[in-house]
Amino acid sequence: MTSFAVLASGTGSNFEAIADAVQSGRLAAKLVGVVSDVPDAGVLAKARLRGITTAVVPREKDRAAHDRKILQALDALPGGRPRFLVLAGYMRVMTSTLIQAFRADRYSRIVNIHPSLLPAFPGVAGYAQAYAHGAKIAGVTVHLVDEGLDSGPICAQGAFSISECESVHEVEDLGKELEHRLYPETLSWILPEKFKLEERETASVRRLCVRPI
Repeated sequence: MTSFAVLASGTGSNFEAIADAVQSGRLAAKLVGVVSDVPDAGVLAKARLRGITTAVVPREKDRAAHDRKILQALDALPGGRPRFLVLAGYMRVMTSTLIQAFRADRYSRIVNIHPSLLPAFPGVAGYAQAYAHGAKIAGVTVHLVDEGLDSGPICAQGAFSISECESVHEVEDLGKELEHRLYPETLSWILPEKFKLEERETASVRRLCVRPI
């Protein structure tokens, strides 16, 4: 069974959805720990209540040095460094130090969920970007991480209408509902690596994508 750890900075709503999927058997993988760069992040308390090992690695200005400490924390988890790293609201750009530590042949074993239909609205606050832009549709993307900004291979996407939303908060609420369904479903075939990579055209951009097999 594939081992994985969650890296998070916030309240941990996606962590809860993932942990629930593991507990119910919908996600056949072993969650070995949660690491956060924020000492009082809500995700840590939620993990401890479930009996999951936690670690805190406070941010440093030197991002590569910080990522080396993240790796040390991952190595100290039960069973040692997990095979996969799953990002759940991790609010810092990774360096190649961390990405290369999880590198496979053509991809990294690091998974992220982003609040937009990539390649549209990369970076922070994807839902707010879509709302401010006047978009009628927003969405969620699960992707593998590479050294670029939200540019790694796309695994899965889901869309929802925001045409009747009157605030960014309403968009975020709809987005979270989708995230909590889509992320565990996608991880169920990503973590056992039951997929293949292929190049597709997405929004007129040629990009590596991931297809389940």
